[in-house]
Amino acid sequence: MPLAILALSSVLLALLAPGVALAAGTPIKLALQPIGQTGSFFDLTLRPGEARTLSVEISNAGTAAIAARTYASDVYTIVNGGFGARLRDEPQAGVSRWLDYPTNVLDLSVGEAVRRTFRVAVPKDAGPGEYITSLVLENDDPIRDGGAIALDQIVRQAVAVVITVPGKRSPALAIGGATHMVVAGKSVVAIAVENPGNVRLRPVATFTLRNAAGVQVSQATVPMDTFYAHTGTSIEVPLDALLVPGTYSVRLSLDDARQGVHADGTASFVVAASPAVVAGGDVGSGLTPVIHSAPTGTSTLAIGFAVIALGLALGALAGIVAVVLRRRRWTRTPER
Repeated sequence: MPLAILALSSVLLALLAPGVALAAGTPIKLALQPIGQTGSFFDLTLRPGEARTLSVEISNAGTAAIAARTYASDVYTIVNGGFGARLRDEPQAGVSRWLDYPTNVLDLSVGEAVRRTFRVAVPKDAGPGEYITSLVLENDDPIRDGGAIALDQIVRQAVAVVITVPGKRSPALAIGGATHMVVAGKSVVAIAVENPGNVRLRPVATFTLRNAAGVQVSQATVPMDTFYAHTGTSIEVPLDALLVPGTYSVRLSLDDARQGVHADGTASFVVAASPAVVAGGDVGSGLTPVIHSAPTGTSTLAIGFAVIALGLALGALAGIVAVVLRRRRWTRTPER
């Protein structure tokens, strides 16, 4: 099961960190390698009250000495599914507290590798199912991008720690409220979804949008990436145009045939007309800008979309894409 290591919103927020230690253009090649594992991540089966000692190798394959920060980080499901690891300043909760892995900053010379040992302990009252957390490695101080738009770079790498507590598997899905957003001049409809079960899923979402008259406006099929147990996220569907003012209803179906779980839900939202468009701002075709409205739910990553839109307005898309590609190159992707 693919685990994409970085959520785009995490990357964008990390770019804004203050301070610069390495010179612009210095390549960062940190490596985080599980020891004693057959795959590229930790895959454990532990009973309630059981503990295990593990090791990870941290190395610097770059061309300059570097201060590297490593810490345990909560895992969440990103928009439309996939692996996300919380940033360094976000508090730990849940499974991350099962790890005895304090935050540490290591001064690594070129080619240096160190081994770090840590302990995983499952609480005695832990229920059956799958649990996940992660270890993160990143440059402690950001480096300044040399492009026209100055961006401070934090290159992150994460290794998942998957813990299975034996017992009954209880897959489940739930559907919440709908939200409307405008991104790059087009409508995006988001529907909150939750995995309240105890196993990770890969559902396929079927999305149907209708206006107040019941006329179908849009339909789409969205195969989700990994949807982790005990997490919530949103299905976000971009439309080809900007919705006109009015009331809309969304019907969403989620199906994971492999796990034998299905959910259906209907949610509504209102697109409200914006104030009159000033000269030069006519959107044409009878479409109109909209005001965000979501009577029954909000998207947890709407801020991420706002940051992307702002980046586009500032002309920073090229720099952001380059950073994202660079980070993906140096991350590990566990396979199911």
